[in-house]
Order: sequence, then structure tokens, then C-alpha cells
Amino acid sequence: MSSGLLDPTLLADIVSEPDSARLQLGRPTILTSGSVEAVAAQTTPEVAFSAASRIAMAQSAECLRIAQLRGDPIYGLTTGFGPFVQFDADQSAVAQGSGLISHLAAGYGKPAAPHVVRAAMILRAHTLAQGCSGVDPAAATALLNLIRAGIVPAVPEIGSVGASGDLIPLSHIARVITGEGEALDPARPDATIPAAEALASAGLCPLALTGRDALAIVNGTSFMAAYAALAVAAAQRLIEHAESLSGWISRQLGARAQALDPRLHLARGHDNQSLSARRIAAEANAFGPYEDTSRPLQEVYSIRCAPQFLGACRDNLDHARRLVEREINGVSDNPVVCSAANPDDIAILHGGNFQGQQIAFAADALNAALVQTAILAERQLDVLCNPEFTGATLLLASNPGATSGFAGAQITATSIIAEMRLHGGPVATSSIPTNGRNQDVVSMGTTAARTALEQTERCAAVLAITAMATAQLNDLRARGRCPGRTTPTPRWMADFKPLAGDRSLRSDITRIAAHIITHR
Repeated sequence: MSSGLLDPTLLADIVSEPDSARLQLGRPTILTSGSVEAVAAQTTPEVAFSAASRIAMAQSAECLRIAQLRGDPIYGLTTGFGPFVQFDADQSAVAQGSGLISHLAAGYGKPAAPHVVRAAMILRAHTLAQGCSGVDPAAATALLNLIRAGIVPAVPEIGSVGASGDLIPLSHIARVITGEGEALDPARPDATIPAAEALASAGLCPLALTGRDALAIVNGTSFMAAYAALAVAAAQRLIEHAESLSGWISRQLGARAQALDPRLHLARGHDNQSLSARRIAAEANAFGPYEDTSRPLQEVYSIRCAPQFLGACRDNLDHARRLVEREINGVSDNPVVCSAANPDDIAILHGGNFQGQQIAFAADALNAALVQTAILAERQLDVLCNPEFTGATLLLASNPGATSGFAGAQITATSIIAEMRLHGGPVATSSIPTNGRNQDVVSMGTTAARTALEQTERCAAVLAITAMATAQLNDLRARGRCPGRTTPTPRWMADFKPLAGDRSLRSDITRIAAHIITHR
């Protein structure tokens, strides 16, 4: 795209800005779920706009100005918002922007987790940096400054219907830029401080947002996309752990190896099923041949069909990842500014790129994969706790009757599965009309994506309990309490002290689940 619309001096200043940050937002960077997760985990991420994006944003803002001067009707700039599009905008652009973010600053519930809000700000900045938003570069930079300073706006979890983007949650981010609203207190968990205080502590000044700049920050899918990207990144690790856990259990049981034969899976033709089979087999064979030919020819489905289940979960994960990563690198604004060197070719396009249906479908697919991964692990736990399959004591108790082994842990796993099933239904088709009938069909993408991320924590807990039970079976064998050989634990398994007597396993479940969800 030509830079003819920009003053050459301004262009030189834009290009000369330093590009030393670890992550360059905007062109040509392509974000992944993993890169978003990694940066969002940092308290003060080193992020910046690329030189190409600074140019693109400046050109886009200039094109918007030209379109306004020639009299084009522009949503939110010359008109009211939402169903008020039929009315003229406030004559004061700043009053128009203030009114937008003030009336949207509703919402309900506890503040979203800091890494979720940080991810949302990163994604919104990346979208603005594409140069299709017409946003003043100063407003985009103000958003970037919040990220770099470690300021996390207090954003209520509930309020977005995933239709006109994430209006409610993103407005709470916009209000912090203007010095209003609240930010999370870095010194006190679950506490907030006034936004003006947070800005002053970071040496930042509030910035008044015009109607267009306020709309550019709030009118997109960045909050739901943040939830979805984080869920995809976590789900990848969970499915990998479920495969390794399945291999560990197969090795522990001495299960028949034919179920993992690559020729079997090649015959069916599903690539991810074959991949899961290879990964399960790699763990099963990690310490040499493991098959016990005295076992039945065919194991129960939770052991024998693990590649088929987890391969299908991988298929859903891949589908979700494609949709989510396409979304986080696209432009979810309205309107969209199409810049051009020739002023006559500039176009301001009004449409619905903020609609979150793709994210909603992706999150539902990911949710289903997480539920099924957890169900498989819970059924494997039942195998481990059943003497019929292991030759060990009932519920892996060290001294049955005097001790109860994994009775409480198994009940917990059952409860978690019930919780996951409760939250496992489709959300993407639960549209409820709102906004004075303007938003007459909505995606509910934010609810779907938030639910998927919450499901990753539940899935991790089930995997943790099953991994603990596998370690317990190994310990019983090592102590001669049941037949069978002992095998080493996978490298991803956190330390676990097996049960010699009864004790509370709550802290073990929490600790190992946290390890599983964050480590490969």
C-alpha cells in the first residue's frame, strides 16, 4: 500500500521508532495460541507495534479523516451507536467516546483473571495494528502502554453476548485508558484500585477517547478470542498428557500391544488417531517390551480404544485452533477502513466482522474434546481401582478395610466429570436477541470460550487423579502388595507420595493438576 497519504516527515518518525521488543504486534507477525499464552503469562510483557503497523495505522487514521471530510456517513463518528445509528452523533467527538464506554461499563461477576485480560489487550492491540480500524495511533499506543506497564483493568467476566464484539468487557479496558474505572491491585489479590491511581503509578497520563477511538477498542472479538486462545494452548498439553498417561497405564497393566500397532490405525485413515497411537505406544514402550500375554486378548475400551478417542479429540483441537488463530490475526472491527493512495478509492465498509460465531463453534468443539478426554481418564481410573483388571487391592488401598485408598479421590473425579458434563453442552446455538432488537441474533462466543477455558482446569484435575492412581498401583507393586512389575513414571508427572495410610489428597490433586495444565 502506498504511503502517499502521509507527510514524509511523519513517515520517517514512525519508521524510526525502536523495534526492540520481544513481540512485535501487527504486520507481519502471526500470533498463535501458544504465543498469546506465553506473553499473557508475563506481568510486564515486552510488546511493541512493528514499523509496518505504525505506518498502516497512521494511514488508516488519515483515510478515515479524508472520508469524513468528504461527507461519508461513518458509524459511531457521524452516527449514534447500535440501534441509535439512525440518530446523529454528539457534536463533541470526546463526549461521544465517553458516552460509549460509560454506558457499556456494566457487566457482572468477579474480575477475569489477569492473564485473560492481558491476552485480550494484546489481541486488541494486534487487531488495531492491522491498519484497518482508523484508530488514532495515540489511542492504540495507550492500550499498548497498559500492557507494558503491567496494568490489568478489572473486567467483569459476564456481560458479553459475543455479537457486536465484546462491548461490555472491552469497555472496562477502554475506561482505564481514560483514567476511569478500576484496575487490579498488584499488591493485593482480589482487590482493585482506581484507574487514575494505576496510571499515575506507572507514569502514564489518561487519554480522552473520541467516538471512533473508543469504538475501535471495544468493538471486536478480542476478549472471547483471548479465552479461546488460552483454552487451545492448555488443551494441547492436556491431550498430550492424556496420551502419555494412557501409555503409562498400558505399560503398567501389560496390555496387549496390538491395539497400538500402526498398521491398525493406518487402515482407518485418520491421521490424528495414528498420531495418538504413536504417542501412546512411545510411552508404553519407553522402557522396553511391556505386553503380558496372559491378559485377555482385548482390553476394555478405555485402554484399547484410547487412540481412537484421543485422536478424535485432537481433530476437534486442530479445528478449534485453526478457527481461533485465524480470528486473532484478523480484523474484527466495524466499520473497516480500506486505505488507498488515491482518496477516491478510500472505502469505509460497514458490516459485522465483530460477530463471534466462529469462536463460539471453535470453543464448543474444544469443550467436547476436553470433556471426552476427561471421561476417558476417569474410566481408566476405574480400571486402576478395580482388582479385576489390576490384581491390586480394591481402590488401591494399602490395607483394605483399615484404609480406603483412592475412594475419596475417585468420588472427586466422578463429581468433576458430572460438572464437566453440566458445562459441556453447546453454547454457540443459544442466541438471545438483545440491544433493542439491533443484535437480534448473537453468537454467545464469549460464554462458550470462557467455559472451554474453565473446562481445561477440570480436565487437568481428572488427569491428575488418574496419574496419582497409576503411581499408587506402581507403589503397591514395589512394596509387594500386588502382582506385576513396576515401571518409571513419565517425565511430566509431578512428585507424588503414594498412600501408605489414609490422608487428604486435596492438595495433591490441586498441585498435580496445576503442574499438568502448565507443563509439557
